[in-house]
Amino acid sequence: MAIGGNGPRLTQAATQQQLMLPKMLQAIELLQLPSMELAGWLREAFESNAALVLEEPEGPSAKLERSKGPKARVGASDRHAEWLASQESHGEHWRQAVLEQLAWLALDPQTDAWARWLVDRLDGDGLLTDPDEALLDDGRRDGLPGDLPELARAIAALQQLEPRGIGGRDATEALLLQLEPDDPDYARLCALIERFLGEVFKNKLPRVARQLGLDVAEINRLVARLAELEPRPISAVESESVPAVAPDVVVLPAEGGGFAIDFPRSHLPSVALDPELVGLAKDRGQPKEVRAYARGKVGEARAVIDALAQRQATLERVARTVFGHQHAYFEQGPGALRPLAMTDVAQELDLHVSTISRAVAGKYAQTPWGIEPLRRFFQASAGGGEGRGSAADEVRERVRALFAAEDPAAPLSDDEAVAELARGGVHLARRTVAKYRKELAIPSSYRRRRFS
Repeated sequence: MAIGGNGPRLTQAATQQQLMLPKMLQAIELLQLPSMELAGWLREAFESNAALVLEEPEGPSAKLERSKGPKARVGASDRHAEWLASQESHGEHWRQAVLEQLAWLALDPQTDAWARWLVDRLDGDGLLTDPDEALLDDGRRDGLPGDLPELARAIAALQQLEPRGIGGRDATEALLLQLEPDDPDYARLCALIERFLGEVFKNKLPRVARQLGLDVAEINRLVARLAELEPRPISAVESESVPAVAPDVVVLPAEGGGFAIDFPRSHLPSVALDPELVGLAKDRGQPKEVRAYARGKVGEARAVIDALAQRQATLERVARTVFGHQHAYFEQGPGALRPLAMTDVAQELDLHVSTISRAVAGKYAQTPWGIEPLRRFFQASAGGGEGRGSAADEVRERVRALFAAEDPAAPLSDDEAVAELARGGVHLARRTVAKYRKELAIPSSYRRRRFS
């Protein structure tokens, strides 16, 4: 309604609004998922939909023997439940390993009960950071027998186990627990950990050497030994259990020359429609509500399968286009990456730039030069002299090589690095050099200085 000079009047206006249908949202969600997350997503979709059949990669088939006869109506759901019951839980396996070690110690029952209870109180780093008072109060509430002596013995027992440092009350104690008392350097390493970690971190080694009455060379040797210790005891276990990156794209030399592009799926579960649920949805001999339920589940399952196929097709289109622009990389190596923007690929494929971004997010390519994130093949122009742009990774590599070749006794400052790069035809601002240095995990000049 609008108010005019002659009083109120009705008006109409037409507007356009794009609605995101559930199928579209699901396709977008699957497109941006990395492979390992996609595998988990598919398993969850299978768990919630009896119309899906799932087969694990290189493992026993999720399809069980199909039942026949009058029980066919519930056979698919029964198989679904049986498969779910057969799956292993994916918890923090390191805690179970610690519990198994406790059995070797032959502790008295009270101490053993406390020690097993303490395993659940370890944080994600393997440290026992709660104060004794809180542990005692919580343990008593959980019905544990004994008092402070039992708790102290349990903590001491826990700290004997692997990985070394587990049960430390903080990162400092975790480091100390990893030292061997009969080590000739034990006293000096303890002093570095307990008194001088801050100075060591700031590379103030001459000051540490003076206070300990040692020469800098000896301090350098001891610091190198400290680097072998782990302030997060569980990290050693985590690194053993972290799965290798599964490439979504493989680009390797072809027999007749050039390069072949493949899109492996052997690391992903495969999903398909369960024919029994499909048949149930079409069976007019079934009650109406049963057919409606089956049709709904089959429709949801088809949407999953269609979205998965669309994800794969989009990934293939984007990857082939990107590698078509970056063919020099495969022949010459990382230094040959050329500038390439997502907007250029989006225009070439007639897709929205957000689709390109989702298609490469968390995806990896296996190449002759190693496994690389797909995002790396999109490069902004940076640092080119005489009006020419160089790919950002090429410039980053120049920065890395410059710092790698410096004199460790007189490391380059960022300003000096800017001047050196400019003499080589790469013109960067100081803040850009600092940004690349941080991305390459290269410390500042005072941290890089090595004392003789």
